Amino acid sequence: MHVSQRLGEIDDLFDRLPAALYRTTAEGEILATNAATADLLGYPSVQELIARDNAAAYSHVDPLARREWKEAIEANGVVRDFQARLRRRDGTLVWVRDTARAIYDDDGSVRFYEGVLTDITAELRAANSSAILAGVLETTADLVTVFDSDGRLRFANGAARSFLGMSEDELHSRPEFDRVVPGLAWEQAVEAVGERGWSGEVTLTDRVGRECPLWAVVTVHRGQDQGIYLAAIARDLSQVKKTQRRLEELLTAKDVFVATVSHELRNPLTGVMGLAEELRDRFDEFEDGERHDLITLIAHQAADMTSLVEDLLVAVRSDIGEVAVIPEAVDIVPQLEELVPTYGSITWDLPPTPLVAWVDPQRFKQIIRNLLSNAERHGGARVRVSATLQGESVEVCVSDDGDGVPPEHTERIFEPYQRADGVPVKKGSVGLGLNVARRLARLMGGDLDYRHEGKWATFRLTLPATASLRILSS
Repeated sequence: MHVSQRLGEIDDLFDRLPAALYRTTAEGEILATNAATADLLGYPSVQELIARDNAAAYSHVDPLARREWKEAIEANGVVRDFQARLRRRDGTLVWVRDTARAIYDDDGSVRFYEGVLTDITAELRAANSSAILAGVLETTADLVTVFDSDGRLRFANGAARSFLGMSEDELHSRPEFDRVVPGLAWEQAVEAVGERGWSGEVTLTDRVGRECPLWAVVTVHRGQDQGIYLAAIARDLSQVKKTQRRLEELLTAKDVFVATVSHELRNPLTGVMGLAEELRDRFDEFEDGERHDLITLIAHQAADMTSLVEDLLVAVRSDIGEVAVIPEAVDIVPQLEELVPTYGSITWDLPPTPLVAWVDPQRFKQIIRNLLSNAERHGGARVRVSATLQGESVEVCVSDDGDGVPPEHTERIFEPYQRADGVPVKKGSVGLGLNVARRLARLMGGDLDYRHEGKWATFRLTLPATASLRILSS
């Protein structure tokens, strides 16, 4: 009686234990279990769980995993912390950690297995979420750091490590706060952040000693150990600042451009109107030669305005791909000779024989006029123009003996509304000539570049030579 009562107490204890205990045959039939196991697998009672055929085999989602579990037990007699997915009564899944052993008969054959199951579903979900979060933080371009209550760096993602020039091994040493943020004590940082957090612009020095503006969001958290953790997310504003400065420069250049265009158009237009009024009101008072001179002045002023308008149209239309360029075989020598009377003070070094290029004649003269105008306004006292055949290209060079352009600004001069020193264009210059000239040259299959050799600053226009000219030159 005493023994029976004792066994009853043990069975009652077995059933009341919160751990999921089980005993199964090798084939998967449950011999004994408790309420915790039934609850884990979604059965209303132990009896219903035991009554199910091969309940243990059914519960294992992956037969290969169960086979691996059995082989491990039979090889070692025991298996510890084996992770497996089990199927509940309603078909939902649960992850468990299984620790079990084999009980053998006298002949050495397996009599049954018995073990304990631990539900780790929530644990694995948290681990997976942490892994996903860690992956996202590691690959984000923003700088992410976390400091512990001792002011030591506990976490820094890839962007932060790269910015600080810190290896993962150095991160594991948990560097102190003042090494990461020089000049600011940990206590001051925590006090400044406060309970509500802080956001604003800061300047930190990166791994190469460059001061970088950052926008930072800093928050304070309390861990389970009641320690204080400071988390910071920062974004490098260097490119944003650079773009902002560039936009400000462009806005300033635009304002100057509008004012300059207005001035450049108003001056010749005023001249045209004045001369035209003189001819209208005093036509009979002028001699034939005087009338011819006045009309010539009007034509020149109108030509200047037309050139400016053409440059404006090219600048606008090329941005939307609508510049009209119709190339043909053109002897450029006569084209250049037409400009000699207008630019009489320039030295012209032109060949006596035809020099045929594949160009749009109107666009070609527009390029040359812009180069000559640039030389007159920004170049030296002496200007010369030469034209030669170089290989498969025709080259036209416009040179002057001015100071030239610093090497670091040779490309900037081809930007719209800019001068060599980066200052917006001055009065008397719209700042589109060189930009338009290069655009047109490239649209015709050529190019325009700048070089300074000896005492001469040279703009070199290259254009495709016609096939017949290339054959003759070879």
